[in-house]
Amino acid sequence: MSQLQAKSNRCKAFFLAVAMPLIVAMVIYPFKNWFTTTDIVMLQLLWVTWVAVRSNRRVAALTTLVSVACTDWFFVLPYFTFHIENIEYLVTFTVMLIVGLVISQLAGELNTKVRDVQLHASNSRTLYELAKELNSLDTLDEQKKHFEQQIGEHLTTLCTFTPTSPKGNSEFMLLSENNLNFGGFIFAKPLTQEQKAFADTAISLLYQVHEKTLLRQQSAAISVQAELERAKNALLRSLSHDLRTPLATIMGASSMLADDEITLNDSVIKEQASNIYEQSKILNQHFDKVMELSRVNKMGENLCWQTINLQALLSEARARRQQQLTHFVIDTNIDAQSKCAGDVTLLEIALANMLENAWRYGDGKVSVEFTQSSNQQKVRYQLRLSNNVITKAQTSSDEGVGLGSIICDVVAKFHQGTFTLNINNETHMAYAELMWEKNNG
Repeated sequence: MSQLQAKSNRCKAFFLAVAMPLIVAMVIYPFKNWFTTTDIVMLQLLWVTWVAVRSNRRVAALTTLVSVACTDWFFVLPYFTFHIENIEYLVTFTVMLIVGLVISQLAGELNTKVRDVQLHASNSRTLYELAKELNSLDTLDEQKKHFEQQIGEHLTTLCTFTPTSPKGNSEFMLLSENNLNFGGFIFAKPLTQEQKAFADTAISLLYQVHEKTLLRQQSAAISVQAELERAKNALLRSLSHDLRTPLATIMGASSMLADDEITLNDSVIKEQASNIYEQSKILNQHFDKVMELSRVNKMGENLCWQTINLQALLSEARARRQQQLTHFVIDTNIDAQSKCAGDVTLLEIALANMLENAWRYGDGKVSVEFTQSSNQQKVRYQLRLSNNVITKAQTSSDEGVGLGSIICDVVAKFHQGTFTLNINNETHMAYAELMWEKNNG
């Protein structure tokens, strides 16, 4: 409490306990012949009761003493002295003093209980709001910053987190008594016992939210690791299938050309050489995909969120496959104002692979749709490609899933999203969907 506030409280107490009983006595004095001494005592007790309810017990007790003195001085013979000739006045004043002190005590206890209930309600409301806000934050630094602001405002003091115990006599409370490395909070002014109890409860709540956040992050890391293992297995399966066919063709054609016992005419030699060249091109494409996948994994470690124009994203993705998509028709509902958030390079790579798959297995035309939805926590983006399928999908047990699809899946995972590819055998339509999310704020 500041010196100015303390001085104001002392002036208020003096006015209630000393000045007002004198004023009440002076107001009654002209009409003293209309009242008995007992009536005047009752009127004075009214003021004592009001002061007891509105102030504390010490001020009310002082008001009682001053009221008794004023009644004796102004309304009891001999006037303007504290001498009492009639013993019945002594009994009246004694009863007045006792009643006033009892009222002061009871009112003081009531005020104390009311203040305790109000403080408890305020603390409970603050802890509830703190728990709700902390659980909505994703990082430990955000949680500590919000804790400093809200608890500092509630306790009307500066609250600061520090990773190490400070030197000196500053008020310091650890985040965890069992682990000193977690740091704690410094308060700019000494706290009362009630404030310390509240701060300790709030810090315990923060620690529990910290533990929950760490567990959630560990769970997310385990989930990401599992997804990476799944992606690796899919990659190996895809490479096993996609590389086996061209390698077998190259080995067969080259062994035929190298066999001295087999006589080949020029047309057969040219045909086998052409097979080797074409299959080598396929192998080169597969290795390009492997390098692209490696690049995606490297970039995903340092994901950079940006605001992206969807039309520009589509144009850049098409430019990445310029040779294949020269005469490819893209029908889209994306307007010039449509935007999304994400890593622009990774999303370009994913969209380029989706367009390439549609070109490779489709009829030369694809439809691209973009949708966006949001709530208080997240914004969800979705790119959906649909096209007619003219190449029947293989169904062998060792069939590769295609590195393009794996790249799209990895990009989606880095953006907390998913990639799906579905083929409707009845309508011969393929649907590729890339969905990802961004937290608000």
